[in-house]
Amino acid sequence: MKSLSEAPIKTSTRVFVRCDIDVPVKNGQIEEPYRLDNLLETLKFIIEKGGLPLIAGHIDKPEGHFEEKFSTKHLLPYFNEKLGENSFELLENLRFDPREEENDAGYSKELALEAEMYVNESFATCHREHASIVGIPKILPSYAGLRLQKEINALDKTLKDPEKPLVVIIGGAKLESKMPVIDKFLVLADSILLNSLLSANWSKEVPHNLILSCNKDKSSMDIDKETIENYIRILQSARTILWVGPLGVYEKEEFIQGTREIAKEVSKLTQENGVYSVIGGGDTITALDKLGLLDKFSFVSTGGGAMLQYLAYGTLPGIEALN
Repeated sequence: MKSLSEAPIKTSTRVFVRCDIDVPVKNGQIEEPYRLDNLLETLKFIIEKGGLPLIAGHIDKPEGHFEEKFSTKHLLPYFNEKLGENSFELLENLRFDPREEENDAGYSKELALEAEMYVNESFATCHREHASIVGIPKILPSYAGLRLQKEINALDKTLKDPEKPLVVIIGGAKLESKMPVIDKFLVLADSILLNSLLSANWSKEVPHNLILSCNKDKSSMDIDKETIENYIRILQSARTILWVGPLGVYEKEEFIQGTREIAKEVSKLTQENGVYSVIGGGDTITALDKLGLLDKFSFVSTGGGAMLQYLAYGTLPGIEALN
């Protein structure tokens, strides 16, 4: 996999950059720009080399046709402010064309005709076998974006050579989607901590390093005080912490307490004790941003499903395409 730093970008080189621009937009206004902010290093690198980045990606899940609320035009003021007008091109939502998700070879060729080289800067969609992720790299010289490399390096650090003890926190609602990661880390981690809903749905024998919530109830919206205290005790011995998924229904103030207390503890251990902490997932980012703690961890991954798949299997279709 070649790095963007190796790319022979010259004046006016058109670079198709597959970006993660799937940010929440309400009434035409960006509500949370974290994913966009993480694109800037790569986009500015291309511009400084004299190239013209073609910013391409998707917003939400349109039904294969134009929908005003999902148009990328809502992002134009942001990129104009951060990059400067006329220093880039912003392509329309790729998912307005159904051929994107179909991984249509003809659509890949159409997109590739727009540029001279390709950069993948969308870790969050690297688990998708879509035209702009795995199709274009077959046609154009292809490179990994600067942030994409950081994502891989951060996750590899928890997978391949973590400083022990390694504690993994897993939240969210669907146990089935988390099982490959849980199975992987039952071998690697010293402790795996589950939220109440995942704990309630655990039906197999409980391994010694799998710690279930004290309030194992399928109707629980958050972990309880006893669980918070128990998890904090376990975390205080950690040297590496991996956290995927909020611990409760964080959208409601009365159910964000568990996520808040665990986040405060992990951020404190990171800042004061030098613990290496990796946090990931779209809902996790939104919850921690709401709590004002997003910048208090060693690394925050922009991936949700991609992060889970990479942790479980060690690669992704988008990464394989670059190879």
